[in-house]
Amino acid sequence: MKVSLVLLIPAFLCLSPQAINRLSATVTTRQVQQGKSITIKGEVFYQRNGNMVTHFSFPRRVVILANKLGETSIYDPVRNAVIRYQNEAFSTQTTQISFFLNGTTSDMGLIQAGFVQAKTTNTGKLLVTDWRLKTPNKKAPVQHVRIVYDRANPIYMHYEDGAGKVIRKVYFYNYQPLEGRPFPTTTTEIVYQNRDSTVSKTVYSDFRLNSAASSPYFDYSIPANATVEQ
Repeated sequence: MKVSLVLLIPAFLCLSPQAINRLSATVTTRQVQQGKSITIKGEVFYQRNGNMVTHFSFPRRVVILANKLGETSIYDPVRNAVIRYQNEAFSTQTTQISFFLNGTTSDMGLIQAGFVQAKTTNTGKLLVTDWRLKTPNKKAPVQHVRIVYDRANPIYMHYEDGAGKVIRKVYFYNYQPLEGRPFPTTTTEIVYQNRDSTVSKTVYSDFRLNSAASSPYFDYSIPANATVEQ
């Protein structure tokens, strides 16, 4: 029996939260692959119109500009060089920040990606939704997706290939309210490749919202004399 997600949302979450027009946060990612660990540090600057700037400061300085159309620019300030490309798959509307701030966690962008809900299971405390491609495509690397909710909050997702093998897992936890919106400040992602896997743990901190979010990076522009690389 399918259970409406709306029925599982606590009454206090139904109140209209304050709009978040700008958000900045510190981001730290630790990635482990083949026994080697790397830590990446930076800041993210997100605006409600979909414009997002990510400034990485360690281990090297890189600035990434992206928008909801999937237009992305990766700028290296040291070399004054930029790489530009456009792909809807990289739209800022498909990012964790967008899902949680804009209240689109009921499908986590799967509908836009061409999936439809195939099954819903209520285990009591948890709600499990399973998704499949709306239009069958055996060549698609991801064929099925599962989302697990604790009340209205996503806490786990996994992606399966055509053989039913899980190729990616994502865990969301350490939720913190941002103007009435629950936001997971920690995300752990596991990507399986052949016999190896890559584990990434990302932690968001030092949130600043609306008028408190003040930084020149919100209006950052790449120098006109930057070398464009392919």
